[in-house]
Amino acid sequence: MPTKPLISKQVESSINAAIASELYASHLYRHIANHMQRLGYFGAQKFFQAEAGHEVEHSQMLVDYLNDMGVVASMPMVDAITEDIASLADALEAAYDTEAQLLKDYVARHASSDPVTQQFLLQFIEIQRKAVGEFGDLISRLDRCGDDKCALLMLDKELGE
Repeated sequence: MPTKPLISKQVESSINAAIASELYASHLYRHIANHMQRLGYFGAQKFFQAEAGHEVEHSQMLVDYLNDMGVVASMPMVDAITEDIASLADALEAAYDTEAQLLKDYVARHASSDPVTQQFLLQFIEIQRKAVGEFGDLISRLDRCGDDKCALLMLDKELGE
């Protein structure tokens, strides 16, 4: 490890905040998966469990970056999840809002970082852009289901595949 960090304290703090956000998203998706199981949406349960795993992978990428830059990541305490998830629509809306906020945060981090960190953060901007689009598409598909329980179960099945 270098004797001197290769990034500023400001960038270090920003990346540590990103780690906390990714871990929060992971916990949120596990929380949503638990509610989907309770509601009988077992495909959505599987989908959100997988999403939780992706968020942990993202946090590890950020930890690895800090390590490469001569800094040890702080391990944040993750806030309790209090989202009330009573439907598949609630789940998808919460996920969309979370991914959209992550996108905004990564764009802001990119703008205020050094060139090396900016290059690194581009991959997260792309990941978030795709996630926002995916959840937006799922919300649109859910809207098309309306009150048709069969259509809802078909969408749930697709989510689990």
